[in-house]
Amino acid sequence: MPRLSSIALIAASAVAVSVVPVTTAFQLGSGGRVMWENNCNFSGNDYRWMTAIPAVCGDVCASDSKCTHWTWNNSNGGTCWFKTGSRSAKTAKWGTNCGYVVSRNSVVQVQAQTQTQAQAPAQIQTQVSSSSGLSSAEMSEMLSRINAYRALNGLGALTIDNRLIAAAMLHSKDQANHCTMTHTGSNGSKLGDRIKAQSYSFAMVAESVAAGQNTVESVMTAWWNSPGHRANLLNKDAQNVGFAKVVNNACDSYDIYWTQDFGRLG
Repeated sequence: MPRLSSIALIAASAVAVSVVPVTTAFQLGSGGRVMWENNCNFSGNDYRWMTAIPAVCGDVCASDSKCTHWTWNNSNGGTCWFKTGSRSAKTAKWGTNCGYVVSRNSVVQVQAQTQTQAQAPAQIQTQVSSSSGLSSAEMSEMLSRINAYRALNGLGALTIDNRLIAAAMLHSKDQANHCTMTHTGSNGSKLGDRIKAQSYSFAMVAESVAAGQNTVESVMTAWWNSPGHRANLLNKDAQNVGFAKVVNNACDSYDIYWTQDFGRLG
């Protein structure tokens, strides 16, 4: 099973670490407008329904200003139950699915909006001087997903900093070389040490690592569904980001090691 770990360093002297196993729960859908999950249910607050396949529910709910969440079940061959107001506690229910709206705008629309801002050229930069282990398309996708999440939560877009990419790449290599997901380098280095070594004089930095996910989409979904990693993605103090992945097929447990480093210059 893929794993995640997160670390936040708000100032040079304050560090918080958490290491947790990951099970993917809610996932982005409908162009980034909703989060959905299989085998779950929200009870109550129904205001209308329609016969449809599960994939339709999110699109319709996100396009209806009254709809805030929904449940789908196989009643009448498949029915979306659209709900409004506060969500009830999610319960497990086999054979159903449920979801909720996070934005009325699609990720594509949000990306278009953020790319018109003054910092757009830096935000969409895909050719970087420090190798990240990601293709240009993967770099663009990861940065776009980060900034789409932030835009949906009223936060400014992050820009890529090659020094953070270099730090992330070196740490992913170190993890892959030792087949171990960790925030501590094999030489005993901590996040702050690695960032300073790249001449990034920070006011704050934060780090997320993961192992085993095969795609940008899967690792971003896993990070988003973990409260600690979501906090890194939505850190209001962050201004820059760098990320990397390294593959080592000789590792027994996980062959892909991801690192994201967030920061703000001091």
